[in-house]
Order: sequence, then structure tokens, then C-alpha cells
Amino acid sequence: ETLYQTVIKDMPLQKVLDSGWFRIDAGPFRAALLNTIKHWSLMFKQHLVDHVTDSLNSLRDFIQQTNSGLSKPVPEGEYNALVECMGHLGAVRLRIPETDIMFEPLKNTIDLLKTYQQDMSEDVHQLLEELPERWANTKKIASTVKQDVAPLQATEVNLLRRRSATFDVKQHEFREQFRVEAPFRFKDDAPYDSLDQWNGKISAMEADMSEICKSAELFEVSLPDYRQLKACRREVCLLKTLWDRVLLVRTSFSEWTKTLWREINVEQLDMDVKKFAKDIRGLDKEMRAWDVFGGLDSSVKNMVTSLRAVGELQNPAIRERHWQQLMQATQVKFVMSEETNLNDLLQLNLHNFEDEVRGIVDKATKELNMEKVISEMESTWSQMEFEHEKHLRTGVPLLKSSDE
Repeated sequence: ETLYQTVIKDMPLQKVLDSGWFRIDAGPFRAALLNTIKHWSLMFKQHLVDHVTDSLNSLRDFIQQTNSGLSKPVPEGEYNALVECMGHLGAVRLRIPETDIMFEPLKNTIDLLKTYQQDMSEDVHQLLEELPERWANTKKIASTVKQDVAPLQATEVNLLRRRSATFDVKQHEFREQFRVEAPFRFKDDAPYDSLDQWNGKISAMEADMSEICKSAELFEVSLPDYRQLKACRREVCLLKTLWDRVLLVRTSFSEWTKTLWREINVEQLDMDVKKFAKDIRGLDKEMRAWDVFGGLDSSVKNMVTSLRAVGELQNPAIRERHWQQLMQATQVKFVMSEETNLNDLLQLNLHNFEDEVRGIVDKATKELNMEKVISEMESTWSQMEFEHEKHLRTGVPLLKSSDE
């Protein structure tokens, strides 16, 4: 509002800015600016009006509903009636800190709106006058009712504590069963079926826990944390994440193993496997003690080692005799042909024979170099021509290379 008045005062209705060669009519800009300022001013004032109105109406409805609920009798043995009564008492208890200090700020807000010519309706002023007393009366009713139902509440509290103790024992037993039967082992045949079953069991236990906690909140009873059940929920989520990673790795490896021997791109596969290894290291540390994590980690590490060995075996120096030496070292027989694929090589368990593979490849490389030298010597000597020449003194015939 102050900004609106400032614009009206300092920017006349008709004004042309003239700098000699450039002229601007500020009238349309002034009108648009005033409209924008008024729009925001009305919006802020309406927000304050709505805040005051909604706050008072909400409290009025709450008082009516609560007084009506607390006026109902609570016979002994009527659990539902007692729960409804305790719900109203709890709602009053939760609302006290906010409601006790709300009236003075609302009055200040109304006074602020009044300074900007925004008057509230008569109903709002009437509510602001009546509600403090009605709220105080509601708190007195709640206090009286709480004393009246105290014996019934004490009985229900004892039952609730026994129920809580029984559930606590049950969740410990459930935890032990979960640790034994959940898919923590890498060789589990149907991990996702098991995870679905355990998720359902945990959800059922959580529903029971939620019901107990809700009753405990109504009757103001402190409960244990039920950490065993919460640990099961956390671990079943971690298992799902871990088995998703296992499935991804297994699927990728399965596709790779179909690659023909001569078409294996060791460098690319090695990069992909190392990415898998990096992702595995980034998983939650709690998983590292589980067998399924150890199996996954070992599979990836073995693949890294095997690919390194496969890369060395792609050396052109490798001959049929060297494959025979490799099969002898690994105690696995297979036929090396054009149809040989990565899976055939992985059957040799190359990750267990890295040193043997390296030795065979080194030997093959040296043999190839030796073959090249011998071949060069054969080529050179096959083209050499010799002549006989007698020794001048002894007359013994000597070999002499032809000058041609």
C-alpha cells in the first residue's frame, strides 16, 4: 500500500520523458505498475483474511466435535468407546500448545488489516470474542473426562503392555527365522520368490506393530523400538537391491559367454567388468558380511582375472600345442575350433591358472621369435652359393662364398 501511494505521488498520470531525440510516454507503464502493485496488495490482504477466518472456523469446529465426543458415556468393557474418548483427549493434548497462543496474533492481524481499510466480518469478531472462553471450557471438560476414564485407561494400559511384550518376543523369533531362511546365500535358486514371501510376512508384522503403536499413542504408553522387525525391513530392501545387481551381472556374463573366441573384445569387456566392480564397492557396507555379496564379488573378480588371461591367449604366438599344454594344466578337455566361444574358455577356470597361462604365453612368444630367426636363417642360407678353392700352401680344398 505504501508503494502504491508512492507511485501515485511521484509518477504523474501524464508524463513524457524527452531526451531530445528519444521520447517515452510513461503513462501505460504507470498504469501497469499500479495494477501489479494493487494485485499483490490484495493477494497479501486476502491471505491474511483467509488465515484469520480459517483458524477461527477450524477451532470452532474442533471444539464442537470434541465436546460432542467427550460428552458420550464410556461404559466399562466398551473398548471402542474408550478408544474414541482417548482419541479426543489426545487431540486436545496435541492442540493445546498451538491454540493457547493463537488468539493474540489473530487480534494483531485484524488490527493490521484494519489500518489498510480491510475490515473483517461481524462473525469473525464474534468468534474471536467467544472462542477463548469456549476453548478454556473444552480443556476443563477434557481434564474431567480424563480423570473419569483413568481406571478404564489403567486396565487397558496393562493389557497393552502385555500385548507389547508378547509382540516383542514374537519379533525376536521372527528375526531369527528371517536370518536363517531369507535369501542371504549366493546359490539361492529362487531369491525373488523368497523376497516376495518375506516382504509379505514383514508387512503383516508391521501392521500389528502399527496397531500397537497407535493404541500406545492414545493411552500414552511408552513402547520398545522393535528394532528386530525394523532390521528385517531394512535388510529385505538391501537384499532386493543386491539381488538386482546379481541379476544384472549374471545376465551380462551370460550374453558375453556366447561371443565367439575370435570376436571377443577383451578391452571393452574388461571396462564393463571393472564398472561392475566399482558399483559393487559402492553398495551398503552392511551387505559385505553376506554370502550373496561375497559370491557376487568373487564372480566379478574371477571374470576380471579370466578376461586378462583370455587377452593373453589371443596372442598370435599361441599354437595348437600350447592349447594342449593349457588343457593339461587345467585338467579340462575341449576342442579349439572356429565355434569356440568365451564360455568354453571360462570352463577352463582361467582365474585359477593365471600364472600357468602367463607362462604358456611367454613360452609361445619366445618360440615364435625363435621360429622367425630360424626362418630367416633358412631363407639366407638357401640362397647362398659356394665355390671350392685350394689352399695355396697345403692344397686342401676350401669352401668359398660366390662373389656373385
